[in-house]
Amino acid sequence: MSDDINRPWYNYWPEGVPKHIDYQEIALGDVLRNTAEEFPNSQAIFFQGYRITYQELDTCVDQFATGLSKIGVKKGDVVAIDLPNLPQFIIAFYATARLGAIVNPIIPLHKYIEIVYQINDSNSTVLIILDALYQGYLHNKDLSKMPSLKNIILTGIAEYLPKIKAILGTALGKVPQMKKKLWPTQVGDIKFHKMQDIQQNGVPINIPNVSINPKEDIATLIYTGGTTGVPKGVQLSHYNMSVNAEQATAWMFNQVPETRDSRGKGGVGCLIPFGHVFGISTGMSLGVSSGYKLILFAAPPEKKSDVLELLMKERAIYIPAVPTLYNQINQDPDSEKFRNKLPELAACLSGGSALPPEVKRKFEGITGALIIEGYGASETAPIVTASPFHRYKPNSAGLPVSDTSLKIVDVDEGTRILPICPNETCENCGEAEAEKYIGELCVNGPQVMLGYLNKPEDTKYALRKDSQGKIWYYTADIACIDKEGYLHLKDRKRDMIKYKGHGVFPAEVEKLIYQHDAVNEVGVIGVPHPDGVGETIKAIISIKDEFKDKITEEDMLEWCKDNISPYKYPRQIEFIEELPKTLIGKILRRELRE
Repeated sequence: MSDDINRPWYNYWPEGVPKHIDYQEIALGDVLRNTAEEFPNSQAIFFQGYRITYQELDTCVDQFATGLSKIGVKKGDVVAIDLPNLPQFIIAFYATARLGAIVNPIIPLHKYIEIVYQINDSNSTVLIILDALYQGYLHNKDLSKMPSLKNIILTGIAEYLPKIKAILGTALGKVPQMKKKLWPTQVGDIKFHKMQDIQQNGVPINIPNVSINPKEDIATLIYTGGTTGVPKGVQLSHYNMSVNAEQATAWMFNQVPETRDSRGKGGVGCLIPFGHVFGISTGMSLGVSSGYKLILFAAPPEKKSDVLELLMKERAIYIPAVPTLYNQINQDPDSEKFRNKLPELAACLSGGSALPPEVKRKFEGITGALIIEGYGASETAPIVTASPFHRYKPNSAGLPVSDTSLKIVDVDEGTRILPICPNETCENCGEAEAEKYIGELCVNGPQVMLGYLNKPEDTKYALRKDSQGKIWYYTADIACIDKEGYLHLKDRKRDMIKYKGHGVFPAEVEKLIYQHDAVNEVGVIGVPHPDGVGETIKAIISIKDEFKDKITEEDMLEWCKDNISPYKYPRQIEFIEELPKTLIGKILRRELRE
């Protein structure tokens, strides 16, 4: 590669993982088709007793694609999907892709105003939504505020449950649903349909012949969280999505051979919501391309050890999750019952936020699986880096995956490439030295998005060409790269706290506070300084049950003073019961500030 980028990660590259892959240029609908041809009788989905093979799933997808076509869905149309992790999401996702239409996932917690914004901004013509979500957020609301919407397709959880479980669950009120008699048939100009009717109308199968250019045609429109203002639609091509699955499997298969040997046999625990690109890519897409059984969790169970029980029964080989969930499983005393009882579970991926080392150690001790940490973004489909399975480095997001390059640039202009840190770990840098190496992280690779929908200025700012014509995604994440090529994330640009002229990264302070045995969760924010000038540092903490009434906010403040550098220890401490989090478990610093 003839450019100015230093790539120290190649000196510590995991054995067997290719630095370069000859990627397939394939449409996502064909990824499922190929898996169905290779593993027709392998289980594709498990959901509360409901099972379906890959051959059966492929047929369902063809039928639903035919039914969508009959109500007018064509190439380039946007289909919004507002569903938890259910079989219906998978069917709708791949059916939409087969038509060359664009999937627009909506996070199931979104309410009326948020749904209206996303439908209008994306110009969605169809909304596929769970009946209980429709009743909770859209029923009796003004649907005319979504003028692009022509069809709403309703579905219920019970439709893909074993018959006896569906009947009993509905009768006992354990399955949330909107009564069928309340399902509308038309509201204004919007027609309503039952998902099962669309499916049945797709028999016989008759999918239009659609030409899809995997590198240029948009497959998914992922909306960013909107933490810096109005949410933006990230345009990911079929190629972006399929490439990222290949990058992930190359990383995992070559370091943990059991995962490769389990193609067509293993299972993946789908705990991350498919409404988020992390769930779509590392759960559904990776699982389908590997021929794994998708073990679906509509929501993580209230008793977190039940996760381990189901993974054991369904013989999961791999799971992606967030640190919050790994920690919650660890904290459930009944999780110990499953020690040494998950022999198949070999690989776990943690993302979304930093993984505390003690959470990693405890979960690995219970399950025997290896957890690696990764970094990604909606704009990168999402995986950018991952820890080597057998050379994990604490407090690092690992090395870039195949065909991916990183650079650190100055925060102000983004035009000057900063040098690689000469230390092996970030902890060895003094403040003045660290400033030489810490800047904005930029990413180049085949998984980088096409751009933001209808936002040319934002796209121009985020995607910039270098002197060799390579496109770099400017992430707005502050980071450095150590001498071995490992990425160390500091924080988001917007979250950096300025305390008496010092740049303080909340994530770094949070990692340090997590080392206190009493801390369950912590969020660090900047708040107005009491003297009215600048900011001071505040930590908001939830305490583990066994430590409640045994430690005070003053005790925690003294511990922070003793263990954290003078310019970055919190000046204010507040204990609360639970910290606000996103659907995938990221702590919402914005809400803490508010």
